[in-house]
Amino acid sequence: MEIHEHFVKQTFRNRCTILGANGRLNLLVPKEKANVRLTVGETKIHNEVDWQTLHWRSLEAAYRKSPYFEYYEDDIKPFFEQTRTSMFLTNMESIQMVCNLLALDFDARTSTEYDVNPEGLNLRSAWNKQDYLKLNPVKDYPRYIQVFSDRHEFEPDLSILDLLFCLGPKAVDYLKNLEREFH
Repeated sequence: MEIHEHFVKQTFRNRCTILGANGRLNLLVPKEKANVRLTVGETKIHNEVDWQTLHWRSLEAAYRKSPYFEYYEDDIKPFFEQTRTSMFLTNMESIQMVCNLLALDFDARTSTEYDVNPEGLNLRSAWNKQDYLKLNPVKDYPRYIQVFSDRHEFEPDLSILDLLFCLGPKAVDYLKNLEREFH
């Protein structure tokens, strides 16, 4: 994982989208302001705002009635009860938590320096919302029943938590069956 590139605002590094009663809801982890550009690894969380409680309450309101919320609740809630300072480590811990819940291996390696032209698949710009919309390798998301299906059309491309709370262990099969195209 790249930790030496600059942290860019308006990216997915500190936000995700869930489906609430009134539609899409963005959850944002606030970033500390800095007078200089910081790398991803240097970026700190602004903990003056109790974002953890806000996020957990939003997840409860949105997914309490989902088929698997109670199944995963005891594993996920502690993540929102810990105060964190590092944005990068918070992201890593969230990915590790979800991989553990889905019984997926997660072998994270971090960069030792910024590589301008990395070999292989380079998804660094996929963190940027506008670039992601262009680069998104998934062309068609299969529908599944979401909590507010009675009020809203299917909302694709939400947080992995939507998939987890709605499909439970079958979320892995859903992910494996996605048709992806990498450019």
